[in-house]
Amino acid sequence: MNDATAPRSEAPPLYRRLRRWVDAVDGALVAIGCTMLFLLMCLVVADVGRRYVFNAPIAWSYEVINHYLMPGLFFLAVSHTLKAHAHVAVDILHNYVGRKTRYVFEAIAMTLAVPVFAYATWLAAGKTLLEMHTAAESSSGLAVPSWTVSIVFPIGFGMLTLRLALHAAGYIGTLATGRRFKELPPISGTQEGAE
Repeated sequence: MNDATAPRSEAPPLYRRLRRWVDAVDGALVAIGCTMLFLLMCLVVADVGRRYVFNAPIAWSYEVINHYLMPGLFFLAVSHTLKAHAHVAVDILHNYVGRKTRYVFEAIAMTLAVPVFAYATWLAAGKTLLEMHTAAESSSGLAVPSWTVSIVFPIGFGMLTLRLALHAAGYIGTLATGRRFKELPPISGTQEGAE
């Protein structure tokens, strides 16, 4: 679906502004994640090349990949993945219920998920702040502050919480007003999901 044929949102200005702000932050985090993916690929190629050509692998590559690049890739992109409807979804019932019932399902799911991920954000932020205050070092063997490893957790959980809250408000607003604040995710295996 291109921009010319995409349905126009009937959301109020505050909701659209919040969505644009979350989308902008998400875009920046995804750009950082893409950079991390590129660095991961370069590091793996260099490590494999040195290992098999010179018999001298990069000693710290495993720690950097496992403690920085992989968690960063996952947590910095998790909110954008929800926006793109790329998370695993069980939509068996969605084929057999109407549009309004689907909005109810989505509103309930998003509303229930918000406090769970808000709590995860709180715990991750508390752990990261504690690591900053105690100057704890990572056990990865890199001798770096441990908060540099865990900082991606509250960022990722926090952005996912904001995205979930935004979706919940959009679905509830659509149900309450009849105006389309937020479109439903496509159903897989249908023409709607093929676009």
